[in-house]
Amino acid sequence: MNYVPGLEGVVVGETAISHVEGEVGRLSYRGYVISQIVEMEYLKAAYLLLFGESPSSSKIEAFEGYLTRHGRLSNVELKLLRSIPATVHPMSALQATIPLLSFDREPFGGLDEAYLAGLQVIAKMPSVIAAIRASRSTLADPVRYDADLDYLARFMLMFTGESPKPRDLAIFKATQLLQMDHSFNAGTFASRVIGSTMASVPAVLSGAVGALSGVLHGGADEAALKVAREVGAPGKAEQYVDELLARKGRLMGMGHREYRTVDPRSLILKPLAAELCVGSPLENDYRTLLAIEEIFNRRMAARGKDVWANVEYYKGVVLEALGVPPAYFTTMFAMARSVGWLAHLMESRVNNKIIRPAAQYVGPKVASCG
Repeated sequence: MNYVPGLEGVVVGETAISHVEGEVGRLSYRGYVISQIVEMEYLKAAYLLLFGESPSSSKIEAFEGYLTRHGRLSNVELKLLRSIPATVHPMSALQATIPLLSFDREPFGGLDEAYLAGLQVIAKMPSVIAAIRASRSTLADPVRYDADLDYLARFMLMFTGESPKPRDLAIFKATQLLQMDHSFNAGTFASRVIGSTMASVPAVLSGAVGALSGVLHGGADEAALKVAREVGAPGKAEQYVDELLARKGRLMGMGHREYRTVDPRSLILKPLAAELCVGSPLENDYRTLLAIEEIFNRRMAARGKDVWANVEYYKGVVLEALGVPPAYFTTMFAMARSVGWLAHLMESRVNNKIIRPAAQYVGPKVASCG
């Protein structure tokens, strides 16, 4: 029996949801490459992931209506969220809240009753994140739930307190679509493991949020921006990279286990970072990230290695430019990825078998009785 740390390269299941082709740097959702996905309306892409078909306008209208009806938080739910201490990280607050939300049995499109709660988690997550921020900020206000706005515009109004500019909304949409799914990543695999036990759908999604909160998974965007600010200026990037490599440190947001070439998501996100940041108070952060990346690439090339920025590397500066504080970066990730998690859960339960891998025992031998 072979043991593979991190299950790298081990096939643990089948999926038709998203395809990561690391050797050629290609990502697709249900057969659509990511460059096509980011041109779609947000809920059209979400529907495609969940149900495996490109929806008609009437189906999108019904889908949006369902999410809108179930997205508003009750007074009881708001009171619950306001009771969470401000010292609790937003991701911990989100993880704890999901199983405590109220759900009903309003049907949708023949969806199995067990998954309706999952669809309603997707509906409520924007309001939950806004309510977490509102409990510790004067900007956000989840009560400002505008049913006439679409899913993302409504969230940005609740979260920032202002209606988003059209270009900001378009960039936020692209950012969210880039992180909606990514095959069997750690959070998605965690959701499949929990789901295989036939745990409730909210419990599955809550567990996935917990997995995503780790700095090696969803927290790399916050870590990369923190590094840029610690470095302080583009001119200090070379010294930082050389010292980092000398101590064999890790540059967060750089490299990806799956891709042997450039992460296709970063090719889309990096120009958006330039568009938002050049000429703004965040320009120095952006240019420092750019300088660190360029020097790191050169140093790696000199060692015969190709290591490129992944989608996390520039995502933090994009989100901050859109009015999202660093502590909430990963909640944005969770809001988008909740669609992928539910899609994977629905897919995995078609032929469900509890996930129970073997372990290679390396402890002491059983003592003899002699």
